[in-house]
Amino acid sequence: MGFFDRADRYLDRLLDNIRSDVNDRLRLDRDREAEVDRLTEEANAVEAVARVLEVDFKAKFNAASNHCEKYELVSQKKGTPVVRRGGTFTIDLTLNREIDLKKGHSLKLFFNFGNTPIVHRGTQGILDVSGKVMLDKSHDEWDVRVAGNKGKLLTLEVQIPTTAPVGIWLMALELKPKDPNADSSARQVLRDPTTIYILFNPWNKHDTTYMPEEDHRHEYVLSDVGKIWQGGYPARGRHWVFGQFDDAALPASVLLLERSGLNHEARGDPIFVSRTISKMVNSNDDNGVLVGKWSGSYDDGTAPSQWTGSIKILEEYVLRQKPVKYGQCWVFAGVANTVCRALGLPARVVTNLNSAHDTDVSLTIDEYMDAKGNKITTARSDATNPAGLGDSIWNFHVWNDVWMDRPDLPKGYGGWQAIDATPQETSDGMYQCGPASHEAIRRGQMEYKYDVPFVLAEVNADVVKWQEDPTAQDGFKKLSSNKSHVGRQLLTKKVGLLDDGGYGGKDYEDCTLLYKPPEGSKAERVTLQTAARRSRNARHAFRLPSVAEEDVSFSLVDIDRIMIGDDFSVTVKAENQSEKKRTVDIVLKTGSTYYTGAPAALINEVSAEFVLQPKEHKTLSLPVPYSQYYKKLVEHAMVKMVAHCRVEETSYAWIGDDCFEVTKPDMLVETLDKAVVGQPFKARFSFINPLPIKLKDCVLVVDGPGLTRPKTIPMRDVPGKAGMQWEQVIVPQKAGQFVLICTFNSTQLLNLSGSVKVMVSEV
Repeated sequence: MGFFDRADRYLDRLLDNIRSDVNDRLRLDRDREAEVDRLTEEANAVEAVARVLEVDFKAKFNAASNHCEKYELVSQKKGTPVVRRGGTFTIDLTLNREIDLKKGHSLKLFFNFGNTPIVHRGTQGILDVSGKVMLDKSHDEWDVRVAGNKGKLLTLEVQIPTTAPVGIWLMALELKPKDPNADSSARQVLRDPTTIYILFNPWNKHDTTYMPEEDHRHEYVLSDVGKIWQGGYPARGRHWVFGQFDDAALPASVLLLERSGLNHEARGDPIFVSRTISKMVNSNDDNGVLVGKWSGSYDDGTAPSQWTGSIKILEEYVLRQKPVKYGQCWVFAGVANTVCRALGLPARVVTNLNSAHDTDVSLTIDEYMDAKGNKITTARSDATNPAGLGDSIWNFHVWNDVWMDRPDLPKGYGGWQAIDATPQETSDGMYQCGPASHEAIRRGQMEYKYDVPFVLAEVNADVVKWQEDPTAQDGFKKLSSNKSHVGRQLLTKKVGLLDDGGYGGKDYEDCTLLYKPPEGSKAERVTLQTAARRSRNARHAFRLPSVAEEDVSFSLVDIDRIMIGDDFSVTVKAENQSEKKRTVDIVLKTGSTYYTGAPAALINEVSAEFVLQPKEHKTLSLPVPYSQYYKKLVEHAMVKMVAHCRVEETSYAWIGDDCFEVTKPDMLVETLDKAVVGQPFKARFSFINPLPIKLKDCVLVVDGPGLTRPKTIPMRDVPGKAGMQWEQVIVPQKAGQFVLICTFNSTQLLNLSGSVKVMVSEV
């Protein structure tokens, strides 16, 4: 076996290190005094041969100078060093006697990454400690200087290259006399087992993740609690604990890279790292973090609505060594955000309201009707089946933006890039998506890597309605095109703000214009036309004009949201714009729907036929009482209203649909005592049941980094229209401002959440 040849045992030892890091908090009280006594004894012994007795990586000191002091791994009894590339860190070497580095002894440091570290691939750094006291090499090179030499204590400062791969590094050293005639036994080779985490560095202008604004770095790298917007328009913000500094998060993030098969030398490139994260957070074609499930029972796992954050998910993934059940898009995005921030990559969560899932790269969401005006939803054995039949529109979809330079693209295409960890379509044969440059998406430049066509369609596809016609090209004629439905609004958390409530806050940023020009503008149409020229399927839809005779207009009356327990009505308006009478058939339906747009259950429907005189308008309304809809609601309580309309005289058919959210009350979270480090205080969680029925199988989950790890608390039944209240004792371990959040779920009422800011003082 060579000097540093550890290929056969590398992965096993790496996994052992990771498991050890995660379990450190459970072993903090283990007695190491015997080892300390042994080292002290050796340090005071007088030996002729120079030996390094102890290596101190000064974890807390180095973390503070590298913006890494929040990582829990650093603060454990035996601190784990966490530093950033482009920065420096200090090492104390305790020897058995004083040495002279210029005349008497040679000291080399070896920093190794991966199973076959090689200098020219950037996975190994070999440093000759010459005794110099200044760092004088380029920012993309390893360097070392002597920062102090006091008797038996030698202090070194090491510079990390700005291009270093991120993940776990190990150090070894060689100490030997400079005298070529010295006995071989005087040579010492010490392989230190300490895990060294090296991360991206958005503070360093030479790093490809450099982010110039300090408040942005604080938000997108250091903030460990945020919000994810869900539901219809207007959306509701739900708190999420990213928890990237938890002792499970960083080891889990490195484990993902290791399992991904990404070459070790590529792990310094945020393009490849972020793409790998989008692949590994889902488990569709690898041993990734989360199993996705969008309907049915979650009894063999955890329902997506019960998660309060990423910590418990990543902890379970590391300790059980298998994918965690279950996630949906916002859970995938929350975990991906944690992994990115843990590795030092600036990231944020983005929600797209009315998000298109384009299955055939047509840049359209195609809806088909037969010759009679009936909607075609499944493949037919006795008729022509059009392309794009599997297209859909999710009521909302959630992914991530990551910040980086893009040297692989023309200048100006760096900055925010979209990645998507939800497994929807494959890219290069795997369920991964991005990074797709915002600038490329805005300009419709489909040829630029990665997955620009898919993200462009998500935010800006046209909704095109087709009707079967044997005389038309491909057997279908184009009826109409809705150019503004998709990508109604894109939201992310605003820098520096975090409101306690879910609705009506000021802590959101509308980032729609980062993804596309203003809806309906000439620039927005140019973007789609530019993209359509590069897709054969898209050219067909954008070339054909609408041929339907639209002299009767139809519209659905918008419903933004209603409170659960209230009744509501769905209304469609019809207006005859011609000079002739028109006979109109209308079918109006309401049904519960999953947030992916898939139907769940029919609530009710009504049909009518009436005659419209020239220029006359009429309405058809469908009352929906609470008693009809409450048992049919599914997760996120989305209701879809659909109107099927047909004009007999012209055969014009129109289908209109819209979704809205049945809203639920926010949880009220209050602190009842002053919060002091190491002292218990009480927090109260409460809400009023808005339903006239009893809530059963109730579960409260409490979470808050710096305050408490995730706690799952079974609750007693909550009577109809009655209050629920729970007081939880919490013992904070550090001072500062933190966020305490909670979720509540029951069989009858799902996905309630709330939060409060908690200031913890030293005394």
